[in-house]
Amino acid sequence: MLELLQQGFGAVFSLNIMLLMLGGVAVGIVFGAVPGLSATMAVALCLPLTFSMGPQAGLSLLVALFIGATSGGLISA
Repeated sequence: MLELLQQGFGAVFSLNIMLLMLGGVAVGIVFGAVPGLSATMAVALCLPLTFSMGPQAGLSLLVALFIGATSGGLISA
């Protein structure tokens, strides 16, 4: 069980995944800060980008995008 946990953290904290998450949060903050654009719309618009990615990369990007857009929505509030 501990081996699987270490493999999961190793996959998420690789350089490629971390860069995708950083970019997803940055784009999400922009989407969230613009009035009329929501976190759901950001995920829907960026979903086709993830079709050529692996499961870890695609899900990490979409989750980071959603969290960034949710946090970016607090800017206008």
